[in-house]
Amino acid sequence: MNSGLHQLYTRRAKHFYYAFSFLLTLVFLGSIVTYPFFKLPLPGKLRFYLNLLTLLSGSLFIPFSFLLKKRLFPILTEKDHYWSYTATKWYFWTFLISGVPFFIAFLFYIIFAEVFTLMLGYALSLMGLVLIKPRKEDIL
Repeated sequence: MNSGLHQLYTRRAKHFYYAFSFLLTLVFLGSIVTYPFFKLPLPGKLRFYLNLLTLLSGSLFIPFSFLLKKRLFPILTEKDHYWSYTATKWYFWTFLISGVPFFIAFLFYIIFAEVFTLMLGYALSLMGLVLIKPRKEDIL
């Protein structure tokens, strides 16, 4: 494979990763800014269950995303003529699956305005994204 093409694709995959992380951070910061307008008094039991559901989603989806990346990568360019399409598709799905805890926490934030659950979901999703960050060894 052409080394220049490989370097270009690796750089673009990292840009895609940073764009996804930036979108996650932007939604998180936008939600934090609006929190004073929507905060509600919530019972402690409800907060516990919201945090528990967010932790459960993180414990299910982040390892699944990590295992999916380990199973699908590396992509061999000699065997797959559309390797860049395949790699981008699998990066997208692993990023999306890794972001599920934040999206669940964001839904809880929209319904119940629970900011700690939102922070927990953001931290879990960001940790998952760090685990599946694109590497040069993903495309061989």
